[in-house]
Amino acid sequence: MAPHVLNAVTIDILVEQPRAEFGLEWLFPKNTFEQFMEQRDWMVPRFFDPEKRKVLLSIHSYVIRTKHHTILFDTCCGNHKERGGVYPFHMIDTPYLENLAAMGCGPEDIDYVMCSHLHVDHIGWNTRLKDGKWVPTFPKAKYLVSRDEAAYWEVAVRNKTEVPFGIAAYQDSVAPVIAVGQFVVVDAKDGAALLGDEFQFYPLAGHTPGHTGLLVESGKARALLTADALHSPIQFLHPEWSTSGDRDRKVAEATRRHIIETCTDSDIVLMTGHFPAPSVGRLVSAGGVPAFRFV
Repeated sequence: MAPHVLNAVTIDILVEQPRAEFGLEWLFPKNTFEQFMEQRDWMVPRFFDPEKRKVLLSIHSYVIRTKHHTILFDTCCGNHKERGGVYPFHMIDTPYLENLAAMGCGPEDIDYVMCSHLHVDHIGWNTRLKDGKWVPTFPKAKYLVSRDEAAYWEVAVRNKTEVPFGIAAYQDSVAPVIAVGQFVVVDAKDGAALLGDEFQFYPLAGHTPGHTGLLVESGKARALLTADALHSPIQFLHPEWSTSGDRDRKVAEATRRHIIETCTDSDIVLMTGHFPAPSVGRLVSAGGVPAFRFV
């Protein structure tokens, strides 16, 4: 897949799992099969498998390059990680690092890893197994996470208020990064200071308390990396539909409505966290409702 060029910034999609199948009742527990089938003319077969009752997602990262540095936005699930048998997170084995190398990047070339949030499918490649220990995959990188997100997970892990596979992910994919001093807690205002004037940390709370996207502006080109603010384009039609992972459904809905209001018929390219390939597109008005058009 060709990189997306935003003036002086290039962004590649690094795919770990191109087709991850999530049970409708598990991912959208408040919604029905019939509600999804009302949109079958465009949802099937790309985004929904009605025979299996599965919502189809992609699990991927973004590799962002400027003339100064390389940023990895989110790190998928990671290989060989115990996740209690939960698909598609448990003990996978993918050529993620080989695919990164094919883009011309080795682990040592990553300057920053931005964690939009600390869910299992966004932090897995933070670490890899070496001599029986989990160590940072990207040895020179600063791993960035928002202050609210870091605080939430510190308490959730200590009090065991998150799901077991989420706690396991923190223990093997975040704690080792903290232990060696590569974990950096940031505030929204820190974006330009850390990454340069093209970048702004973009709070998108609701999915988790400190869930954060990244706004890229280079020249007249703009892109918003949305991470888990949305999982399926059906949420543009129904921003009130939340996933099982949304910790605050009302705030998550407000975030989706903000994206719709801000980005519809604008020049902003949306780089989504889980839409199937090519995963990137624009929101346009179509008959009075927002519609996602891939680019």
